[in-house]
Parts: sequence; C-alpha cells; structure tokens
Amino acid sequence: MDIGTHALASLALSRAIFPRAPKLLWAFTIPAGVIADGDAFSALISPSAYLTWHRTYTHSLLASLIIACIFGVAYRVWASRELISRLSVATVFTAVLLAQWLHLAMDAVQWQGVQLFWPVNTSRIAADWLPTIDPWIVTILIAAILLPEFFHLIGAEIGAKDKRPRGFVGAIVGLIMAASYVGLRADLHATAVAQMQNRSYAGELPRQVAAFSDFVSLVTWQGVADTESALHLVTMHINNSRRSSLDPGINLFKPEANPLLQAAQATEAAKHFLRVARFPKATVQKMDTGSEVQIRDLRYAAAGEVKREPMVTIDFDPSRKIISAEIVWASREMAR
Repeated sequence: MDIGTHALASLALSRAIFPRAPKLLWAFTIPAGVIADGDAFSALISPSAYLTWHRTYTHSLLASLIIACIFGVAYRVWASRELISRLSVATVFTAVLLAQWLHLAMDAVQWQGVQLFWPVNTSRIAADWLPTIDPWIVTILIAAILLPEFFHLIGAEIGAKDKRPRGFVGAIVGLIMAASYVGLRADLHATAVAQMQNRSYAGELPRQVAAFSDFVSLVTWQGVADTESALHLVTMHINNSRRSSLDPGINLFKPEANPLLQAAQATEAAKHFLRVARFPKATVQKMDTGSEVQIRDLRYAAAGEVKREPMVTIDFDPSRKIISAEIVWASREMAR
C-alpha cells in the first residue's frame, strides 16, 4: 500500500482500539504505521539497492518489535521531561505495534511481497489480492474518518450530545468494511487462479500461474502463466456465476539454453535478481558490438508497475566475454 493509505488505516485503528485515548497517541501510531515504507527511498540509490531493501528488513515482525520498543522508550523520555503522563508506555507500545502489524498485513496481501519472518526465513509473502494503490480501500477509510466529523458538526448545531468517543463507531465500521472487501478480493483471486490452472496455453499446461488485481475492477485480473516453452500474459474476466473468460494474451517464448544465457545467469547481478523474481523472462539480443542478455520479471508488467521495474542486463563482447552485468530500471532501458 502507499503511505497515504497506511496513514489513514493507522488513524482508523487508533480510533477503534483506543477510542478514549488523547489525540497525542496519533502522533505515535500514524508515523509507526508508515515508517516501514522508508525503505522505498532505496530506489533513489539504485535498482539493486531497491531489490535488497524494499519490502524486506523493515517489513518484518522483528523490525516491528524493535520499532515499538524505540517509540515506547522515546515517549517515556519525552513524557518524563515534560511531566506529562496522559498515556502509559504500555499503551504507546501496543498502539505502535498494532499499527505496524496492520501495515505488514496490508502489504502481505499485495503482489510485491514482504519478508515477514526475516531473518529466520527470507522468503517473501505475497497474496496478490490487492493492487499497489486500492481506490476502494482509500474511499472506505476516508469515509470512516470524515463522516463522523461531519455528523458531529451537525449534532453540535442542533445541540445533540453523544456520549460515545467521536469517530469510534465510524472507525470500527470502516475497518470491518475494509476487511470484508479484502476477503471478497481474496475469494475472487482464488477463482481466477483456479481457472487459470485448469486451462492450457498454446497447447501446454501451466507449471505455475499468478493473478494480479486490476486497479478498479474486482472481476478483472491480469495473469501470468508459466509453461514449458513460454510465459503467457493474459487477462481474466470473472462473471456473476464465477465463470471466467480468458482474453488472448501475449506469448513470450523462452530462449533455448545456451552458453551465453548460462554465463549471464551465473553473474552476481542475475543471481541477486533471480532470488526475488517470480516469473523471470530472459531475452538474448545479437548486436554489432557483441550480445546482450536481459532478464525481466513479468509480474511487474502484469501488476501494472512501470515506474519501478528492475531488470538485469548483461553485455558480452564478440568473444562472449562479459563486459558488464548490472541491475537497471526497465523504464529507462526501454527508453534508450
């Protein structure tokens, strides 16, 4: 999820779990709910750093515990100096930890994946249920926060009094609606994946498939199917009876194994990339100055991510000696 969505979710969580806590708590839960996304700044360093840092260390349960402890200690030091004790350290610690766990859960149901159990297990968890930015969840959270404020203004005008903490009911309803929406996405995703697995592609059965959610539509899914000889980019449309139609997609045939491709895959840059890639697709191009091998991960194309797609390029001279091997941004490489 984007930082804005995480901030809204953290605010709604604070109102729902700690309805009578002072607004001072928001100064801890909202930053805690977005702090894990600080790893996105690794994109400013290099695409290799982005692969290493994005959705990895800061998106782990261990990091959430460490950050909650830091926030708790920081609050205790600040409160003791200012002689303020409106919140207990335990409340701050719990609220910060829950905000981070909500962040991890929201990111885990997307397509990029998180290393939730780092450093014990470095595999990425990615449910592929939600797009990078989900306008429906954003709408639900904004309504859950703003509507109670609107009704409070109306109530104040007519002199009505509400003994319940302001925003509590709206936050509860909003979080339940968001969770129900995610559950619906999960159910539709399971349908899309099952029907992709039960099809053939260019006469071949799939070895692996994945379905990625559309930005707006709940019933349209972009899929990737991996068969023996090719990778297939397809579009699934699920109707009311939970049957689907499959639009003819793009068939990207895999290159035959050859010494050039094997040498490219043995480079450190390629190994780094392939540890993360789910649907790697290699292409070999002959040029006047030698050859070039490019390796992309097709899940970026299926998920609609075009701005931050890393890829590997390995250049060879005419004698098939490696000149360079690096991870670059696909958008810049394609623009050349």
